[in-house]
Amino acid sequence: MSRASSAIVLLFILGHAVCCSAFSRPSISSSTAARRHRGKDATKHLPNILLTNDNNPRDPSLSQSNPNDENSDCAGDAAIGGDLATALARLDEEWKLANSRDGGKRIGDWTVLDASDDIGGDGEIVYLLEPASGAAPSCIIFFLGGAVLGQFPHISYSAFCKKLASRMNASVVAVPYEVGLDHFGIAQRAVKRMKNAVIACEDSRGYPSGLPKYAIGHSLGAKLHSIGIAATGIGEELSGVGFVSYNNFGFAETITMARSFVKEMRVGAGAGIGMGSSSTPFDALFDLAGMAVSAVGLEFTPSPNDMDKILKNKFDEEVLKKIRMFCFDDDDLDSTKRFLHCFEGCGIRPSVSYLPGTHLTPVFLRLGLDDLPDDARDMANQVTGGFQNASFGNEDTLDALVNEVSDWMLGRGPHDSRPAPKQIAGIIDAEIER
Repeated sequence: MSRASSAIVLLFILGHAVCCSAFSRPSISSSTAARRHRGKDATKHLPNILLTNDNNPRDPSLSQSNPNDENSDCAGDAAIGGDLATALARLDEEWKLANSRDGGKRIGDWTVLDASDDIGGDGEIVYLLEPASGAAPSCIIFFLGGAVLGQFPHISYSAFCKKLASRMNASVVAVPYEVGLDHFGIAQRAVKRMKNAVIACEDSRGYPSGLPKYAIGHSLGAKLHSIGIAATGIGEELSGVGFVSYNNFGFAETITMARSFVKEMRVGAGAGIGMGSSSTPFDALFDLAGMAVSAVGLEFTPSPNDMDKILKNKFDEEVLKKIRMFCFDDDDLDSTKRFLHCFEGCGIRPSVSYLPGTHLTPVFLRLGLDDLPDDARDMANQVTGGFQNASFGNEDTLDALVNEVSDWMLGRGPHDSRPAPKQIAGIIDAEIER
């Protein structure tokens, strides 16, 4: 894989359409055989549920997806995740070969847990990270990562999850997903896997049903958690909801996201994973792709405007007071302000932590080529431009995020790293927004 191709692929991060199935209203914890089967009982008009307030009629102007056929794939179900997803997938396979234990059910510190509706059924999995001490966990964290990277959370977000699990003595259930236009469908499968993972942990690993449960999502993962909470009511069972760099971009805006992502990859990789220094060819390609997307009219379901309406209709004060938003000072891919605007005038708004970092602060990778098997070493050597050890990310800002998330879970207030407003002769400059 060329260095440039791993950057260009970001244009197509969210283009792989996902199968459209329907949602149940599952409880995160319930009773055994019937509990696993319940995920199959779909509420077939998920968008209708989400866009309808119990007290307000549904706005007929809202665009909706049609997840009515449980067995049919959406049109265009061809993977266009490109080289980045392919490289991560290949690395994932080699990583499994090098680190698998217990007949392939463990990868390093992660356990591959069957999250199918029926044991041995549809092959859906989650990655389970349990306390390294071997002690019983104090809580369960459901984690959803961002686009593409979230398909391989045990690699892309391993450092973040391990540090958080260690601080909180928590078990982390990281739910992988493939990117696509149908965010309803992706969220549906994520909730089903979370539910089934808890059942498996309670039935086969002795987890008590009363363990506190938290949902934490990064970027698109935060939006997916929002959809799941709005559709299923699981927010009532969660002790807290953490949205890191919440993102609710439209499809055309994703081009801007890809441009920023490439620039951040170029900076964050440092002496490790390089992609060249000139941005001019990328900028021209991004501009062309942006015009093409606008002309075709592609959009996610739900669209950004529909997502806002879902939040306004379905997030009550009980849910809002459980939410903590985590924002970074150098992140132009963050939609937190838009999220908060949905609840202006409400008695309660989510709390917000302002931290140093970028959109990819939760992602920290340290790749030692000597630790990989021979087959993977050659491929990784190409990706890293010949470096024997490569890293991506900033561990200091990652640690600051882990500390802030831990403090929130322990009931502490938000940190605000933003500079204080300028004062001129004792008068606050009103033009500077805090």
